[in-house]
Amino acid sequence: MFDWLETPKRRQKADSQRRDEMYRRELEDRAALLFRLGYSSQRAKARLAANVGWDFELHGRPRHAAEVDKIVDAVYRRHGRAGGAPTV
Repeated sequence: MFDWLETPKRRQKADSQRRDEMYRRELEDRAALLFRLGYSSQRAKARLAANVGWDFELHGRPRHAAEVDKIVDAVYRRHGRAGGAPTV
């Protein structure tokens, strides 16, 4: 409720969780866009993994980097193309 009442560790943990969730949502949005553009799931995974690697090349491997494949599979399954076969 009041940020100034929280201990710094609790605030850092909450900020970290919100940041991780934001990164996951961004990956979902990008995967959905690549789906609409006709990318296969394999190409989408490769592209998103490369994007994450480039975004964090100076800061080490982020936690959400390991979830790229899982996120892409979920998005493609939700949109009705589990195998990710290309449309073009």
